[in-house]
Amino acid sequence: MNGYSQVIHSLDSSPRSTAERAGINSLALWLLPNFVGVVFTVTMLQVLFLSAGVLRLFHDSDTGWHVRNGEAILSTAAVPRADGFSYTRDGAPWFAWEWLSDAVFGAVHRFAGLPGVAMIAALAIAVTVSGAAYLAGSMGGNLFFAAVATVLLLGTTSMHWLARPHVFSWILALVFLAVAERERRGTAGRALYLLPLVAVLWANLHGSFLLGPAILFIYAVGASIPFQFPRLAVASLACLLATFINPYGWRLHEHVLAYLENDYVMDHISEFRSFSFHSPGALFVELFLAVAALGTVSLFKQRAFGPALLSVGMLHLSLYSARHLPTAAVLLLPLSVAALTREARTWPAMRRFLDYSDRLRAIDSRIYGIVPIMLVLALSVVGVNALSGAGRVGFDAGTFPVRAADFLEQRTREPDGLGRVFATDQWSGYLIYRFAGDSKVFIDGRSDFYGQNILESYARIVEVRPGWEAVLKQYDVRFVMVPPDSALAAALQLSGAWKRIYSDPVAAVYERIS
Repeated sequence: MNGYSQVIHSLDSSPRSTAERAGINSLALWLLPNFVGVVFTVTMLQVLFLSAGVLRLFHDSDTGWHVRNGEAILSTAAVPRADGFSYTRDGAPWFAWEWLSDAVFGAVHRFAGLPGVAMIAALAIAVTVSGAAYLAGSMGGNLFFAAVATVLLLGTTSMHWLARPHVFSWILALVFLAVAERERRGTAGRALYLLPLVAVLWANLHGSFLLGPAILFIYAVGASIPFQFPRLAVASLACLLATFINPYGWRLHEHVLAYLENDYVMDHISEFRSFSFHSPGALFVELFLAVAALGTVSLFKQRAFGPALLSVGMLHLSLYSARHLPTAAVLLLPLSVAALTREARTWPAMRRFLDYSDRLRAIDSRIYGIVPIMLVLALSVVGVNALSGAGRVGFDAGTFPVRAADFLEQRTREPDGLGRVFATDQWSGYLIYRFAGDSKVFIDGRSDFYGQNILESYARIVEVRPGWEAVLKQYDVRFVMVPPDSALAAALQLSGAWKRIYSDPVAAVYERIS
């Protein structure tokens, strides 16, 4: 019998004295990976090195302004209340509703640059996925069902594997779900009373903070035991009140609700529109929705009305907006695994399979798996630093106007400075990062801040609608940076008021000459 088999045999045998077990198993319990540790490892490898790799974390340029805003917060020891990144709304009131996440990114960037930002984002994603796997098991989910659900979770959340504040909200959503489930099962204890502290943290990390109190309220409505309704309802109200502890007070809630009710934004911002099943990776989304639907039916059948109502609500949001799909997967897959496992236990044909899984789960629960996780973290840091040295961490020069920005930087040496630059919203966050906020932009990813008027002006320019040149002149734009094959580039080329001064396969730069 080899060493690993001996350890497994000893774990699966009858209890022995503490001293004897310590002599044989104590070291192995730390060295062997458990299921959650394997999920953590696979997620870290997938996010940082497989699939699109670490560059995927910087596929959205909003990371750029988040980092620079965080650094400004650390430098001034104050939360911004007015915009300093744009020239279209310079000085206008701004709700930096993710200020604490920005401060985290800013601090990490100061210490370790973009590789550090990549590591903190990857770590948050790995904690989320492994946390969902742990929660599924703690609710009695089958080990193999949980493994399949983990694959679906990786595939569904991968659309938002970005170094942005939402990755922290996934963890906090799981915390609320875990405590709500423990309360439903009568084992929450004092954990329910600690959730207002989590709500305060959430309200300063990400704008989805209302989801926490909503989870508790939905569980209160679906409570099957009388005393659980007041406990959950009071906890929900306490968490809602706790979210007012933020730099903007009640005005943040007013702003968030007004933003979500803005039909123009919901219809024109791509991530708020419904998911396109023609997109790459759509199969994972389809399978997730199918599993979640089956899980929802099982929850209703089992009279678990709280989680069933939550599932219905999250499925609705998922179909309404692609932005909600990853969060829905984080919450619903653990619930579905547990519900489908309970359903499978009523089928005699599944008995041997479930018994085998239960034995594996019992063995797995005795393994700590700490050393493998620490080793994975250390190797990930080494690997990311190696990729950084090869220029493969950060904003990809094949996607963002890196060389065009280098060209424009030479213009800053002129007496009149760089001047106003118009660029696509997908690039502006990078330009904010590249020039440390010194070069202001027309618009960036803060659609809640710019509002319909600026968004329409932006669309008029990039779609070359009548009056596009007047808008550029209105804002005294000196340079336009766009993809060389875009409609705007063709229009600028034909216009007598603009001259192309730079071009590469990614970006072309035009300067106003009249």
